[in-house]
Amino acid sequence: MRNIFKLPVDGFAIFATFFLAYWSRVEIFSSPIQPVDFYTPFLLFSILAFWLVTAIFHLYHNHRPVLSFSYLVDFLRTLALWGALMVAFAFFTKTDYSRAVIVLFFIFSLTMLFLIRLLTGKLDLKQTTADTELEKTIHEIVKICTFSSDDLALLEGVRRARAPNRFYFTTKRIIDLVGTLIGLLISLPLYPLIIFYIKKDSPGPAMIRQKRVGQNGETFTLYKFRTMRLDTELYAGAPRHSDDPRITKAGKILRQYSLDELPQFWNVLRGEMSLVGPRPEMPFIVAKYTDWQKIRLQAKPGITGIWQILGRKDLPLEENIEYDLYYVFHQSFFLDLAIILRTVPHLLFPRGAY
Repeated sequence: MRNIFKLPVDGFAIFATFFLAYWSRVEIFSSPIQPVDFYTPFLLFSILAFWLVTAIFHLYHNHRPVLSFSYLVDFLRTLALWGALMVAFAFFTKTDYSRAVIVLFFIFSLTMLFLIRLLTGKLDLKQTTADTELEKTIHEIVKICTFSSDDLALLEGVRRARAPNRFYFTTKRIIDLVGTLIGLLISLPLYPLIIFYIKKDSPGPAMIRQKRVGQNGETFTLYKFRTMRLDTELYAGAPRHSDDPRITKAGKILRQYSLDELPQFWNVLRGEMSLVGPRPEMPFIVAKYTDWQKIRLQAKPGITGIWQILGRKDLPLEENIEYDLYYVFHQSFFLDLAIILRTVPHLLFPRGAY
């Protein structure tokens, strides 16, 4: 979508979602509310403020794809600053705006604005390429496989210097708990159907338990729905293609849409995993790690991460570790949210999930 069209499209989306929020407030609550024209200054300020903030973060420049990580991180920063400006406007004008209207307006707006970007990202030919800027950065970092012990010590010092503060980890844990509770609420009704489908398709238990290596090398029990034949070794290597004979008919569907990973919400709830992070590996694989590969164990493993989004099993194993290292060195609140946003279309339109 050309830049000349992005401004009015975003403006119209904000305009439309405000009236949706106002109508929802009127329908949900019976208490009286100011007439809609009372909110005209607030609505005009909101549109102008969004355009201003998007200009600050260069969201309308054509030099990067709409769904690239750097764009999504700046998009989330834009929403955060825009929300703060709206709250400030409502406070300093000392006007008795309905809090319900403001909250619903912000929620509807950010949803609509993201959906617009998701749609334009699919229509934009640039989206057919990978995140080249991210790949360039990663390939510059991961030459560390040839580093000496002194270089690795220097790299570890850089990692510690760039490590997020305690506020980030507290916020991340809160998001994990909230997201997990929502995920369990949505997914629990699916459990009986998935279990029935697995057992009907092949004999054996519907769920498996594996020992995995988590943060700082600590092992834990990971839960997932069984997707392979009963005679498959518990710690066999992961399938490298969709025609792997070990995968059951039900397993192909479950793996394609990541439904086999649903039980891992329990691991997140227990604090063994996070919603976002490197994938937890099996002990026999971690036992072969070199010093530079062990750096990925500094972060808590996650259900989704950069590797799963940018190609999943389409990528060779060594590049999976490279992407995990990128995450370890760049952990942030907005990067986590960007990964979650990028996960949504990959669940709906999966590729590389074997």
